[in-house]
Amino acid sequence: MNNYTMDCYETKREILNFSKKMTIGLNKTITKFVIDMQYGLSRGKSCLISEIARSLDEQIQLKNTIERLCDNLVGIKDEEKEQIEKNYQNEIKKYFGEEAIAIFDDSDIAKRYGKKFEDLDEIIDASSEKKEVVKGYHVCEATILGEKEKQPFSVYSKIYSCKSEEFRSMNHYTKESIQRVIDVLKRKCNMVFDRGYDDNKIIEYVDQSDNYFVIRMNDKRNFLFKGRKKNAYQEAIKRKGKVRMMLWFEEEKYEVSVSHTKVTLPYNKKDYELVFVYGLREERPLILLTNREIHSKEDVIKVVRLYFYRWRVEEYFRSKKQEYDFENMRVRSLKAMNCLNLMLMIHMGHLGMLIEDINQKLLTIKILNRSKSLRNKVLVLYYQMARGIKEILSYAKKGIKELEKIEKREKYKQMTLRL
Repeated sequence: MNNYTMDCYETKREILNFSKKMTIGLNKTITKFVIDMQYGLSRGKSCLISEIARSLDEQIQLKNTIERLCDNLVGIKDEEKEQIEKNYQNEIKKYFGEEAIAIFDDSDIAKRYGKKFEDLDEIIDASSEKKEVVKGYHVCEATILGEKEKQPFSVYSKIYSCKSEEFRSMNHYTKESIQRVIDVLKRKCNMVFDRGYDDNKIIEYVDQSDNYFVIRMNDKRNFLFKGRKKNAYQEAIKRKGKVRMMLWFEEEKYEVSVSHTKVTLPYNKKDYELVFVYGLREERPLILLTNREIHSKEDVIKVVRLYFYRWRVEEYFRSKKQEYDFENMRVRSLKAMNCLNLMLMIHMGHLGMLIEDINQKLLTIKILNRSKSLRNKVLVLYYQMARGIKEILSYAKKGIKELEKIEKREKYKQMTLRL
């Protein structure tokens, strides 16, 4: 039997308590703004400010609510955003294990027909079949996987344009994201990168930070094999994988073969391990570089499994686009976009916390049941959580304001003076 009233109340209370934790040390105006955004994203399931405003169901004109939210998006100070991020990091870091896995990804948001957006850049739309060059923005994302359910928690998400006056370089944002992971974890971890990060500067930066890394290499990359300079791809096709393993990739099961060899990077003369993976959907072998030491079959299998965790961050970003219409955001300035992106990041982090606590919180099970999913067992649960919360809150007759504590103000001191 479903108790819609109780489920709706529990969900609202959960959102309210989480929002207050995110605004510790901030004033009431910012606290109300964060509460409104978190509730609006949960109920409206959209990045459109108009949909968020409708979800609040306030007893005033809709345009006034929209104007208030837009003013807050632009007017929030950098110190206030940093405090929200700090509070968010304090809440999520308890979900990371001793040997945490950090995954980095460069993505994009397309604005094909946009004209009034600030500093519109040209990007390659990776989601299109023809990989067209369209107008849009770049997005640098850094996530850390939860220890139990392996759900990605975003700790760094930056929307930027190469045409902006503040732009330095793409490597600058990549290094910022790496440093953010280091600051959050404060211990050694595994960092996983795709082939877009095949850069000597990135390899050197991660290596100097005393963290493990696994980076996919481009086929044109050259290494020193026993002192002789050779192409990595040409060397890969000469070999055959000696280690067999089963691998889940994009919801399909593959039997792949793996081999490895020690190589030296020509530019810094340091030794690394090069891992070749054969038998995936692609005809060309997969080439991975790592600074982890490989002494056994288990070591090489672990490196391969670490790399294939990275599809989870792609699924995470895809859920932002599909469930929250991330690419369709209508705010025009980069500052407002990044503030809206921050609100969505902590909202997704809240969903990740609920998923990681699935064995302790009955509310998480109720939300997943309400999502009416076709499959019971999936690896990334953000889609189901977003749909389940929207379904529960669709029965709400009022917004979140009814649960906010109304505090009695102190009397003015002037009224207590004795004349």
